[in-house]
Amino acid sequence: MPVRPLIEGDIQQVADLYWTVLRERKRPVPSVVESNLRELYFTNPWIDSTLPSLVYDAGNGKIEGFLGVVPRKMSVRGESIRIAFGGNFVVRPESRTSLAGLRLLGAYMAGEQDLSQTDSANDISRALLRRLGFRTILPFSVHWVRPLRPAHYAVHTMSRLGKSAVSATLGMVAKPFCSAVDSIAARLATSPFRQTAPHLHTTELDVETLLRCLAEFRSGYSLWPEYDIHSLNWLLNFMERMKAYGSVHKIALHDGTGKIFGWYIYYRNPGAVAEVVQIGGARQFIKDILDHLFHDAWSHGAVAAHGVVDRRLMDDFSDKNCIFTCRGGWMLAHSRKSELVDLLDSGDAFISRLDGEWCLGFG
Repeated sequence: MPVRPLIEGDIQQVADLYWTVLRERKRPVPSVVESNLRELYFTNPWIDSTLPSLVYDAGNGKIEGFLGVVPRKMSVRGESIRIAFGGNFVVRPESRTSLAGLRLLGAYMAGEQDLSQTDSANDISRALLRRLGFRTILPFSVHWVRPLRPAHYAVHTMSRLGKSAVSATLGMVAKPFCSAVDSIAARLATSPFRQTAPHLHTTELDVETLLRCLAEFRSGYSLWPEYDIHSLNWLLNFMERMKAYGSVHKIALHDGTGKIFGWYIYYRNPGAVAEVVQIGGARQFIKDILDHLFHDAWSHGAVAAHGVVDRRLMDDFSDKNCIFTCRGGWMLAHSRKSELVDLLDSGDAFISRLDGEWCLGFG
């Protein structure tokens, strides 16, 4: 069969596919790409030999396609299930007429997992996956954006749509004007972009504290991720080393007695958009948590903050001047147990960007 499990001897060819086809880079593949792929697909704490990553081998010793699989563990009302997240899906252009992609996806869907899932599909992969039986999970495909420096954010958005040389010129020319506008917007009493330092007690969010928070605040949901100290520590460490969207910043928020009422994790990226990984806490404090997050990101140079919203909290995000869109990456899921997809589709899941393949990018 052309589709078979990935073995460590394939890593060099897979790295070349990832670098030259998926990332469209021309220079030689950096050695760190191979080491990152090896760690992600052979030494992560959820490794399961029955849920391997897959390659398409046409029989000539050349790898023509790859689909990375990262197993995760989740719980449905206390019963453990296995999730297989698919990512880094790539096929050589000359092999796309051979159905290599469809065969890779077919083998992935036929695996022993309870649920097949992706949390960052683009429009093209979404259309393909839907034809194969995947369902778009709208409650976890709604993204929010909160402009923090509105003028800089407008230029940043336009620059990402244009050619690099033009974008660089636009940014340089507009920078003094944007700085002046954003400075005024941050100080005006009636401005939605006004920034004031929140008076809250904060500490660095460590792994043990995050593990307790995830257990405490999942109440009311039927599906949630399963972590232990080892797996959660590996995940956060991997994210910090990859710096896919900047440097990882983790904050726990306390009341006057020292009791934690909320937390957030995001990527700091001065001059760009702060990608938010996870926000959690007591419902009555969500607006306070958002205020603290936005001020922290703004004070470290972010032009906006962006993340995926739990639809149970949409009114809080809306009250804090967030804009909603479905253009930030789609979540799709497939299972032979339709009730699992139904739970996701109804929003009855305590999950975030921390719990899929989005946060496992290499940067």
